[in-house]
Amino acid sequence: MKNKLPLAIALLVTTSTTFAENTPWQERDRLSGDWGGARTALADSGIETFAYYTGIFASNVDGGNESDEAYAGGLFFGAKFDLEKKFGWDDTEFAIAGIDRHGRSIDAAVGGQYSVMQVVGGQTTFLYNVTLEKQFMDDQLSLKFGRMSATDDFCGSPFFSYSMNNAVNGQIRAALFDGVMTSYPFAVWGARAKYQINETTYAQIGTFQLSESMWDPKNHGTDFAIRGSDGLSVFTQLNWNPTFNDRPAHFFVGMNNAFFDMDRFDSDQDREEFVRFYANADYQVYSESPDSDNGLTLFATIGYTSHDDVAIVPVQSTFGANYRGLFPGRENDSTLFFATYGGFSDVYSKVESEAGRSEADYEMVIELAHRFQLSPASYFQPDLQYIVKPGGTGDIDNALVLGFQFGGSF
Repeated sequence: MKNKLPLAIALLVTTSTTFAENTPWQERDRLSGDWGGARTALADSGIETFAYYTGIFASNVDGGNESDEAYAGGLFFGAKFDLEKKFGWDDTEFAIAGIDRHGRSIDAAVGGQYSVMQVVGGQTTFLYNVTLEKQFMDDQLSLKFGRMSATDDFCGSPFFSYSMNNAVNGQIRAALFDGVMTSYPFAVWGARAKYQINETTYAQIGTFQLSESMWDPKNHGTDFAIRGSDGLSVFTQLNWNPTFNDRPAHFFVGMNNAFFDMDRFDSDQDREEFVRFYANADYQVYSESPDSDNGLTLFATIGYTSHDDVAIVPVQSTFGANYRGLFPGRENDSTLFFATYGGFSDVYSKVESEAGRSEADYEMVIELAHRFQLSPASYFQPDLQYIVKPGGTGDIDNALVLGFQFGGSF
């Protein structure tokens, strides 16, 4: 894995020269360009290809369990097929995608509950999305079915994706600690219905398979079996996207109802039903000019469950700030701040204490970063993380993690 970092950087730098292009790489939406017109021809025929690479280097420079540094990366690639263009099936799309994750994390060295490198988890190659989606009623209703995960559609925000720490990147992380929210890169059988109530409001519901083997990377996303022991995760979510003073806001509230055997911390009897609630709000509190994306956006999240006999982090909240175009001449850059609080389960903490180990109280993650948008298709982001009470006990010194992440669309 040591050679992955230079190879990834070389890929980002050299891909733009692979095909002869008239458009400079700094202006392209995809680093590989139009492939001499082949990409446009494919799109006109109903085929859209995509590939996204994310790489992270992180070093635990102070505190934690020990010093360590590591690189990890992930490639997400696939194609979408417009079946209306291909076969005349109105408003229907088929998608297929794969994932390759490589490298390792420094999480053991840090000793925290939250991963400081968001591309770590299932370091192998996966088949991911295999979905069929159809629009009805002039796109007011959307139905999707196939191999997917709840994190494709639920419990997430574009602002989460800027974080290098996994506390909020992708989704509110506490919901994943429960073990009953299906997540990228581990696909399961699922279905999602989305209904646009009006211009600013939509509701969606999704059902997803739960199985004992769904987190096993050795299956590489190809375990299509449905077993009698499988459970079901049902997500419902309401989104409202209004504007206030001509500046955008986004709100969502939702819950996950899971029906699956879950191990209790304090009993040999399983919990068979589980509920977690979650919510998010973001608002552009300052805009540099009317209708401009540049300015300051603040967001806050909450995730909560009363079932702390199975949820190790029953309550989590994150506050974030994203300023686009803070510095003159860097209008497309983003300056970032995140602060996450994760409160550990009282039941879990009591069991740990009775076993002679330290009680876990809370862990906090503070992150500061700046994303340099090198082009519409690439970025580089230096990052600083400070982890308070790693693991929640106070036995491990607060940790300082320095690093960077970069990404490109091809």
